[in-house]
Amino acid sequence: MRKMILIVSALAVMVGMTSCNGNGSQNAMTDPMKQEREFLRDAIRHRSPDVQKVDLIGNTVVYTHIFDGIIDVKTYTYDGDVCVEAERVFTFPSQMSALRHYRRAVEQADLYDNIQLMKNEVRYDLKKQQHELETKGLTKEQLKAKFDKQIQDAKDDMHRHNEKMKADLKRDGQYIEKDMKCCDKKCK
Repeated sequence: MRKMILIVSALAVMVGMTSCNGNGSQNAMTDPMKQEREFLRDAIRHRSPDVQKVDLIGNTVVYTHIFDGIIDVKTYTYDGDVCVEAERVFTFPSQMSALRHYRRAVEQADLYDNIQLMKNEVRYDLKKQQHELETKGLTKEQLKAKFDKQIQDAKDDMHRHNEKMKADLKRDGQYIEKDMKCCDKKCK
């Protein structure tokens, strides 16, 4: 009898584990928040130096920027074609850097409401006049297009900078090779 209960219990645990695995991966693909978390995990896992992404999810525009290990997420909530709320969440690599940012935000309390510090995360709402500066006259689609353009401009600038650096290194590398050949003759 004990063996029978043990076998039934083991089967129940195995069935429970397999059903969780199947539904979890399916829900991750349909839930935008889970997709966003997976995007952030991948960027952090691959140590992405600078990642920018903008998404339109329902009535919100979500702009994510990862740089120097800091995750900056701005969420603009729309009612119709008007932005009614903007929230910003910073996630820092350490609690100490979050505390420094929190202190700066408190010093600029004329720009922010509801400033909160939770471990290594700083969260606050932009005051109405502050988020209106960024969104006034822009629908959520236009705001997303504005962020998309900023991201593309940043990528183009980075590409131009990288091409210039490659050209400079190539030119400087030729000078170094000539200097090394000159020194080799003197050393012999």
